[in-house]
Parts: sequence; structure tokens; C-alpha cells
Amino acid sequence: MRAATASEIREMESAAVSAGVAEYALMCRAGTGAADLIEARYGPAHRFVILCGSGNNGGDALVVARELAARGRRVRIFSTVEKSSFKGAAECAAKELPENIPFIHTVELDKYDFAPGDVIVDGILGIGFKGGKLREAAASFIAAAVNSKLPVVALDLPSGAVADDGSISENGAVCAALTITFGLPKRGLFCGECRRLRGDLRVVDIGLPVLKKDEKVEVFTNIDGVNLITSPDVDAHKNSRGRVLIWGGSEDYPGAPGLCAAAALHSGAGMVRLFAPAVGTLPNAVIFRKTCGSVEDCEILRKAFVNGDVLVAGCGWGGGVPEKFLHCVMDFPGKVVLDADGLNLLARRTDLWRKRNDLIITPHPGEAVRLARASGIEIPEKREDFAALLAEKFCAVTVLKGRDTVVASPDGKVRIVAAGNSALATAGSGDVLAGVIGAFASTHNDTADAVALGVFVHGIAGECADGIPCADDLPVEAGRAYAGTLTLDVL
Repeated sequence: MRAATASEIREMESAAVSAGVAEYALMCRAGTGAADLIEARYGPAHRFVILCGSGNNGGDALVVARELAARGRRVRIFSTVEKSSFKGAAECAAKELPENIPFIHTVELDKYDFAPGDVIVDGILGIGFKGGKLREAAASFIAAAVNSKLPVVALDLPSGAVADDGSISENGAVCAALTITFGLPKRGLFCGECRRLRGDLRVVDIGLPVLKKDEKVEVFTNIDGVNLITSPDVDAHKNSRGRVLIWGGSEDYPGAPGLCAAAALHSGAGMVRLFAPAVGTLPNAVIFRKTCGSVEDCEILRKAFVNGDVLVAGCGWGGGVPEKFLHCVMDFPGKVVLDADGLNLLARRTDLWRKRNDLIITPHPGEAVRLARASGIEIPEKREDFAALLAEKFCAVTVLKGRDTVVASPDGKVRIVAAGNSALATAGSGDVLAGVIGAFASTHNDTADAVALGVFVHGIAGECADGIPCADDLPVEAGRAYAGTLTLDVL
């Protein structure tokens, strides 16, 4: 889906109302969907404290309060206006609030209005905020939420942020652990200060009619993930579920290919074969063939080509592998994921590259810069443009890793994947991602879709991991994210 401006969202809402959908029905869809996600993420919370402003964002929050209370959750509402002051659809939401939900009208809050174990729901300001200085009540509510150090769920976008450009008010903005946006993601969520403040991102489909508009850059969200992910057929067997070959490892980096192999297995691959001169701990299900790290490995790999749908190459190779490794990789008849030291080898010898179908490259920013310099690409300011240039140059689906990982295709299609957090900023996380992508590429015909889905599942694994995970934890978390996306448990 694409990211929208505030005016585009209003246009779509007006079109929905003109088609016979009541504005309050849209609000109820938004609030109910948000309540589902909040309960899934924060079900054990001591209490949910709802912060409401006077507009429709406040009305969304009132629906959330009603829904959570109906499910037996403890709820308290703080509002910048009296209950009788809400207008339009928000007035309907206020009238339908059960009397047993505490509703406190105040123009000033501080951190002592919250208690340990609370989760704050931010419905103070919505897409109508245009920037500048906040009114006193809104500023007080936002400051109290920030100073509380409690998890905050922002509805539509963090209060104090501007929907179109991601700038924030002179008084600051909410720092959210989770933002639940309605209809379509807002452009500001991916730029300016808001990009740093939004936390994890989920989209609730409220049934808005889609405006036809060509967009250079799209956003891959939880809704796209659900639409693309598939379960194995009932009559599936290990060879039909996707066969992944992994070629990597070295004496210096024995753990990398093992992380990749484990991730491929947990992400649904039916068969994983690993070729490496040295490995760390491996799942027993991995078929391992020890190699010697020399040109002789090429012949071993060529004989195994028939047993693989996807080849993942480069994880843990180190810097001393023979150039013939790149020739061998390019000869693989199926899809190729070129990662880590495979990309560095390509950057050193771009003359050995040749155009082929179904190539996937997964550079982090440093590797991307090396590829660009080696191939004469002038690095643009925007990450989306950079990924698109690499995809065009190497005729490869390109994964430019980082905050809001970008997936670009040779045909010019660019997607920002709205999943992932700082839990993924750990050594070995990229090896896990390569394995996840390899698994999905082995079972999905559309390579770009498979790659975007793999990046999404890897991102959700980071978001849902307990504590402070290391890369060794991520293959199992990726499996949980894969299964959870099928059942909506993690979304």
C-alpha cells in the first residue's frame, strides 16, 4: 500500500461517507481494530490510560476505551474536554461510553497520574495538527505521557507530529512504542522526527476506498504480510516446501552460515543443505557438507545445484575467498541471495558480474556504499532512490537494510517495509535475514514479493522477541513470526 497525506485520507473518508458508510462506523472500525492490536500486545497490562483530545482522534480513543473495558480490561480516560463537548462522530463515541469507565476532564496532567504497569493510549491529536505550538492542555498531556516512561500506543500517529512531513510541534511530541494507523500509513510516519518517534507500526484496514494514484514508493505493512503469507499445502512434503542451499562460513566466521540455515528451516524451508569449511552449532535437520574454502568447493556446489531452488551465498565467507566463487554463484540456475562477503567480493570484482534473472542482494549501508563506488553509482540522499539505483545497476531485487528497510526491484518498484526495531541491530542478524529470505524465495514465484515478505517476518521477529535478543534467538523468533502472521497472533 502507499503512504497518504492528510488531505488524501480526508478525501477517502468523504468518498466512503458518500458511498453510504457512516463516519461513526469508520471510527468504530478504527477503534475496534486498534483495541484488538493493543490487547494482543499489552494484554497483561495493569491498566489502560486513555488520553483524549477534542477531535476525531479523541473519538477513536473513546472507542478503544469502550472496547477494552468490554473485554474486562481496567480503563481510565483523561480528556482535554468535557464529555458533552465532543462533536460529530466523536460525540457518538462519547455517548456510548459505559458509565463505569472513569472519565476525568482536565487541562493538566503529570507523570503521577499514571501507575507502574499502565499502558497509555494516545488519542490527543490526529492528522489535523499542522505544526507550530501546541495548546496548553495538549502540551501537558503529551509531556506527561513522555515523562511517565510508560509504553505509549499512538492512534494514527504520535500526537504532536505532522501527518504529511513528520515534523513535530515546538513543544515536542509523543514517543510511541507502537503506532496504530488507520486506513493507510501517513507519509509523516516515515520522515522527519516522527520516523524516530513512531515505534513499531501497524495498520488497521477501515474500508476506505482506494484513490488511484501512481506512487514511486509503496509501504509494506502488516496487511500486505497477511495477504502474501501462505501455509504449506496439506499434501506438502519436504521437497515441495522449498529447498535452500547455503554456501558460506570460514574459520573466522563459523557461526554465520549456521544462523542462516536455522532461519531458513524455521521460516518454512523443507530442506536445507549447508556447505561450509567450518560451522558452529547446527540444527540436526540441516544437511551439512564440509568444504575446504578453496576453488574445489565450486565443483562440490555445482553437483548440488540440482538439489536446490535457492542458493544463499556469502554469509561468513570472510575476505579471502577465491574470485571463482562468484562465477559459481552466477551459474546457479535458480534464485540467488548474495549476502555479506559475497557482496564485498562483488564490489571488488564488479567486472565478474553478469546479468541474470532472480538475483537478490542484501547490503547493509556500508556494503551498499562499496557496491556503489565500485560500479560508478552516485549515491543519492534518499535511501529509496539509492536502493532503486542498485536494483537497476545489478538487475537484482535489492534489500537496503536499516531502519525502514527498502526493497527495490529492477522494474522500478520500491517498497519500504514497516517492520523491525533496534533488537535487530546485533551481529548475525543479517545472516538470519538471508536465511528467511531464502526460505520465502524458495516457495513464492514472485521474487520481489518473497523478499519483502522475508524482510517483514524478520522485522516482526525483532519486534516480538523477549528481552534483549541476540542473533541466536532470532531464527526461532522468525518461526514464531511466520506462524503468528498466518494466525494474526503477532499483528
